[in-house]
Amino acid sequence: MYLKKMEIVGFKSFADRTKVEFDQGVTAIVGPNGSGKSNIVEALRWVLGEQSAKSLRGGKMPDVIFSGTEKRHAMNYAQVTAYFDNADHYLASSKDNEDVIISRQLYRNGDAEFRLNGKKCRLRDIHDLFLDTGLGRDSLSIISQGRIEAVFNSKAEDRRAIFEEAAGVLKFKSRRNETESKLSTTQDNLDRLEDILYELKGQLVPLEAQKTVALRFQTLDAKEKALDLSVLMGQLIAEKEKYDTTNTALIEISQALLKLSDHKKTYDEQWESLRFARTKVETQQEALQKETLQLTELKSEVTRKIELFDVQKNSSQQSTKERKQHLSELNEKLSVLTAQEKSAHEKITQLTQEKNELDQKIKKLNQKQDALSEAPELVMERLRETYVDLVNQEAQLSNTKTKNQAELEHLIQKMSERNASTKENAQRLKDMTTALNEAQNENHKLKNTIATLLKNYESEQEKEKKRAQKERLAQNEMYDQMNLLNKDKARLASLENIQETHSNLYQGVRAVMQNQSQIKGIIGVVADLLTFDPRYTTAIDIALGGGSQNIVCEDESSAKHAIAYLRERRLGRATFLPLTTIKPRNFSAYERISSMTGFIDTALALVSADKKLIPALSSLLGTTAVVDTAENATAIARQMNYTIRIVTLDGTQINPGGSYSGGAGKRNSTTFTQTEIKSLKNKIETANEQLKITEHTVAHLQQEAKENARVLTDLRAQGEEKRFDEKSLALKIDQLKENQSNLLALSALTESSQSKNRVTALQQENKILIEQLAKISQEKQTIESQLEAVKGNAQTQNDQKTHLLETLNQSKLDFSEKTSELRFVSTDENRLTREKAQVTAEIARVLDLLSPQIEYADENRHHLEKQLNTVLEKLKTANVKSVSLKFEHEDIVAQMEELEQHNHDFIEQTHALNLQKTRLDLQFEQIKARLIEKQNRLNSDFEISFESALKTTPIPEDLEQCERDLKNVSRQIKALGPINLDAIQQFDEVNERYQFLNRQKTDLSEAKTLLLSTIDEMNDEVKARFKTTFEAIRESFKTTFSQMFVGGQADLALTSDNLLEAGVEINVQPPGKKLSSLNLMSGGEKALTALALIFAILRVRTVPFVVLDEVEAALDEVNVKRFGDYMNHFDNSNQFIVVTHRRGTMAAAKAMYGVTMADAGVSKMMSVKLDTTRE
Repeated sequence: MYLKKMEIVGFKSFADRTKVEFDQGVTAIVGPNGSGKSNIVEALRWVLGEQSAKSLRGGKMPDVIFSGTEKRHAMNYAQVTAYFDNADHYLASSKDNEDVIISRQLYRNGDAEFRLNGKKCRLRDIHDLFLDTGLGRDSLSIISQGRIEAVFNSKAEDRRAIFEEAAGVLKFKSRRNETESKLSTTQDNLDRLEDILYELKGQLVPLEAQKTVALRFQTLDAKEKALDLSVLMGQLIAEKEKYDTTNTALIEISQALLKLSDHKKTYDEQWESLRFARTKVETQQEALQKETLQLTELKSEVTRKIELFDVQKNSSQQSTKERKQHLSELNEKLSVLTAQEKSAHEKITQLTQEKNELDQKIKKLNQKQDALSEAPELVMERLRETYVDLVNQEAQLSNTKTKNQAELEHLIQKMSERNASTKENAQRLKDMTTALNEAQNENHKLKNTIATLLKNYESEQEKEKKRAQKERLAQNEMYDQMNLLNKDKARLASLENIQETHSNLYQGVRAVMQNQSQIKGIIGVVADLLTFDPRYTTAIDIALGGGSQNIVCEDESSAKHAIAYLRERRLGRATFLPLTTIKPRNFSAYERISSMTGFIDTALALVSADKKLIPALSSLLGTTAVVDTAENATAIARQMNYTIRIVTLDGTQINPGGSYSGGAGKRNSTTFTQTEIKSLKNKIETANEQLKITEHTVAHLQQEAKENARVLTDLRAQGEEKRFDEKSLALKIDQLKENQSNLLALSALTESSQSKNRVTALQQENKILIEQLAKISQEKQTIESQLEAVKGNAQTQNDQKTHLLETLNQSKLDFSEKTSELRFVSTDENRLTREKAQVTAEIARVLDLLSPQIEYADENRHHLEKQLNTVLEKLKTANVKSVSLKFEHEDIVAQMEELEQHNHDFIEQTHALNLQKTRLDLQFEQIKARLIEKQNRLNSDFEISFESALKTTPIPEDLEQCERDLKNVSRQIKALGPINLDAIQQFDEVNERYQFLNRQKTDLSEAKTLLLSTIDEMNDEVKARFKTTFEAIRESFKTTFSQMFVGGQADLALTSDNLLEAGVEINVQPPGKKLSSLNLMSGGEKALTALALIFAILRVRTVPFVVLDEVEAALDEVNVKRFGDYMNHFDNSNQFIVVTHRRGTMAAAKAMYGVTMADAGVSKMMSVKLDTTRE
């Protein structure tokens, strides 16, 4: 395995997409200080899962995103992708992929994403992939100068981590920590159980005494209920007799009231008929008044229109001349767009042909690649997996055979020892009869308990339904608020992007604003320099029109310079407002119209801006009046003889001369971005606060849901437990009844028969297992032969596949470039088509306006004169009809007054009967209330209907004696004192729980012993691995130190005998010097010693690649050359990537990458194959 390639986008100084490809052997990365060399190493560390921004030389993680320069914008994300050749399956990734691709992406808002082989994954998945592989963000595969210093500056205990990484024990340590955590949890649970058991033991004694009192209470309570039921039935019968007598009297009064009601109904019908007639006449009078008012207004309106047509006739003659000139300009623009559209279409045809040719080439290459896809390594891997599966099956079958043999021997021994005792079976039969009686009593109690639990459960369910309804409403409100908030945030982001890029401006205006640094004196676009109340947005937009994109500048020289800049670069046109030459425009008619209805103010007065900009804004808005509605605007325009410009709040515009503009045309919604951005920020802030309130409400309701769920779960669990107990008890009763006579004989027969059948089954199963084990042994021999045959064909097929993959990747890259170019040209063609359609529509509109408007005005004036004569005739007819309706209304009012007198008599008679009925109703309701109360008590307290009680309950002849007996029983119950009816169930439950927790305590003790044993086993494994690896590194260090220093001695030693915690000491003796500690050595000697240790570890624990970031900075030239030569001692199975300034290191490299900054703050890469260059 080795690192094939890295792709970096937006990471630190690498703003552009940068690809760095690595070969096996030594690759050097060089460049001047500050060029971004170390950013490549940090990019690799970052993609492998580094979480510390400080380790990446940053304050917080978004600091790794390219922050921009004077000439380049900051980027919104950083992405690094690492490609690993995993043909040897060094990493435990998918066995179907020879490459492992890891990608990490971070956005400036803090969102992050990890991908493994193109699929999203967690950061932990990346860490687990590299755990104990010698790779990863903290391993020896990535070594900086600071890491070299840490080797000899750190404490002996801290230095141990390097050796643990090499020994591959991190997984064991991680699992040991998890096991210790489980052990701590188990001990806590044991402590809690002991406390609970102590408490439960203290509850059992008083609960047993309370249970005895409760059983006595149940006996007296049953007697009390029987007497209470007899008394209640006697009272119910007496109340029913009173009820029937009172009800008969009420029926007679109701019949009398019904007759009076019939008379009243006839009167009401006559009254309603007259009221309807009066309403109809009044409605006709109102309609006639409205008609007369409308005719009067129409008369005035027609007169005004006749006058208006006379004025428009003069204005239309001048407008016709201007439109003909505009039509000529549009025809020229249409010709230019047609030529551009034709050119784009030809380019699309050419690109489509080239794209199809590349597509065919890629399909052929894919077919060849499929032919070579079955790599020998994959075949060997599948065979090895099959072999391992067979070994596992063989072990499982052997274990099963051993278990069956042990069970067989046990059954044979048990059958020989079985003995029956007649006296013992007789005693068991007697005990069974006693148990049957107890079970039947317990079954009756269980039925009552289940009924109570069911009632409580239904009540809690109803409560939960109401809460769920509230939660649904609150969640819907929250989701609506979130949707609106997200829309506002998206709109805000869009507007801020438009504000930054000026994409809402015309081409010429955008070019000037994007290059303000090259054009002096530019202040800004008019739309960005003013603010106003959002209510006036439409009116100000219409008032400004295209002037909203005029550019305000300091003086006329700035305007000339900007125009020259646009003309020389052919960037379009723009209008400029120099503050030194622009003159303000006064609204002379202000005093005259300020008091008119609907007038708000001038457009200039409704905006706010810097004082020095007022002359420029006055030239655009100073003479435009803003009016609330189109009706008021029309009235004002007429009074001003159509000499001023007026806009309304809904966008209607009246121009001097009398022309109107308006409707529902698409308005540019991004004109005043600054004003809308400010409004949106306030709106989002308010929405966030409201959303927090709603979320708190939902959270509160969800908390209630948890509590309700807990209550329902407890009730359901109790109910299910009781039902299970009831079913178990019923089954127990049936079994006891069935088995009373023949239990002993049937039990002996069953045991004997079952044992014999089991012995036969086990013998047959062992025979089958022996046959299966023989078959597996033959399959293992076959796979071993196949593995030997596959090994010879691997190398040739890999070479063909590598060449084919390079050709396929290049073809796909060409295909992607042609697709992007085709998409760009197609977009341009669509734009030209839209512009052409717009110009064509504009030509049609102008042609329509060139129709003979003057003749049209004359015809309309003649039509209006006829309409005026018709209105005058209708006014005359309406006056005559108004007099007739007045007389009809007076006649209807007289008839209604006569009916009012007759109605008075009916009211007096009805009142008298109602008083009598009210008294009887009161008596009836009192009797009914007592009757209902007693019936309810009968239903709730005794759960029986009145009819059933008459059949089953004795009615007392002496009700008073029965009441005295009831009081006597109540006194006996009271003498018992406080009664805890739950004590019966509580005692059983506490006792059962006490026994259950005792069993749990035993289980936890066993689990604790097992966890301690597991920790000891893992500690033994860690010790063994660490000791073996340490001794190997120690011997390797002695050799590498002598080679690096050309002599001398070195050794490693543990600080203690505890292999789990011992630190590592380094003892060295350079050539010609005495044995000394690292602290007394020079900086170069320390660095060379640390490098010798690292190379020693790499010889013991080979890792696929090693990244060294200026680790030889402290060495002199001789030792640098020795360092470079030593890296080449490793074969091609090791890959070294070295960031360096030193010539000796560069000379040892097979490939070299140079990092430069052609543009300040942006790193670029260039590469050289040194082996080819030397040749």
